[in-house]
Amino acid sequence: MPLLKLNDIHCYYGNIHALKGVSFEIYHGEIRTLIGANGAGKSTVLMAISAILKPRQGEILYDGMPVAGRAPDELVQAGLCQVPEGRRIFPDMTVGENLEMGAYCRSGRAAIKANLEMVYDLFPVLSKRRRQAGGSLSGGEQQMLALGRALMSQPELLLLDEPSLGLAPLMVEKIFSLIERIAGEGITILLVEQNAQAALRLADYGYVMESGKIILEAPARKLLQDERVKEAYLGE
Repeated sequence: MPLLKLNDIHCYYGNIHALKGVSFEIYHGEIRTLIGANGAGKSTVLMAISAILKPRQGEILYDGMPVAGRAPDELVQAGLCQVPEGRRIFPDMTVGENLEMGAYCRSGRAAIKANLEMVYDLFPVLSKRRRQAGGSLSGGEQQMLALGRALMSQPELLLLDEPSLGLAPLMVEKIFSLIERIAGEGITILLVEQNAQAALRLADYGYVMESGKIILEAPARKLLQDERVKEAYLGE
């Protein structure tokens, strides 16, 4: 059974038809990616999965249960967590406080503390800066903080929205390496990313979106070799 299944999803912003029959599945332990130009509908897909945006048509199933009618925080408790575009950390809170906010829906102080140490082990720079205000971190460090905060919720499915946005090439490489390590812990990942080259090199399977529709899908390595993808998204 797929961990996540979208079936003929249609979403609107007012009269704008943003998603036009989007369907796909993700299975446990996979990394799948959505690539496409700005405005293709990639982030809208994540908003619908997280129950922030309600589809007018179609069904989304998470772990076999409909997302419709469930609140976003209920989905977080069920193991579905989104890292939004632009990080959205709490700039006036310390790094430690930001991470603790990621565990707001959990109980059991010992388990939370163990989870916190795991995050600090994954992101050593956050441990060094745990008493610093989140807003004082660099862009790459803030992205690490956003990832760490999400991991504090103990997700089963992690939705990542443009994690490389605004980062220098060396930091992009580091962030993608960390995402690979997170996936190695058994966390399923749906990655929305404009850096198609990096996303497809990381992912198991990919979808190409255009004007609210999935126009192409295949194993990621195959998409990397597809002439249409090369021309449109890989700059080749």
